[in-house]
Amino acid sequence: MYLVTFRLDPGEYDAEFHELNDAIQVAAEETEGYLGKRTWHAPESEEVLVVYYWESLDALESFGADSDHKRAKRRWTEWYEAYEVTVTEVVEAYGSGFGDDADPPV
Repeated sequence: MYLVTFRLDPGEYDAEFHELNDAIQVAAEETEGYLGKRTWHAPESEEVLVVYYWESLDALESFGADSDHKRAKRRWTEWYEAYEVTVTEVVEAYGSGFGDDADPPV
């Protein structure tokens, strides 16, 4: 499994951002190998972390080829003050007690 952590400092969102963001989420959900996402908001700042769960690197690369996703990446300065993407391969995951909130989300 792979995790893609999208860390962002939001700027100003307009209607076009929301439309494109919704289209990108649909594209992710329709990509074979997409497992879900989780979003966290830092309590002390505007920073947001979105973690996307992918079954394989091939699935992630397939999503990366989406035209809406590519277009949004080119326009990031219009909507974000800053961003960072980290791709991580999960070697092991374990735990107990989260029930329906266990990762990866479904």
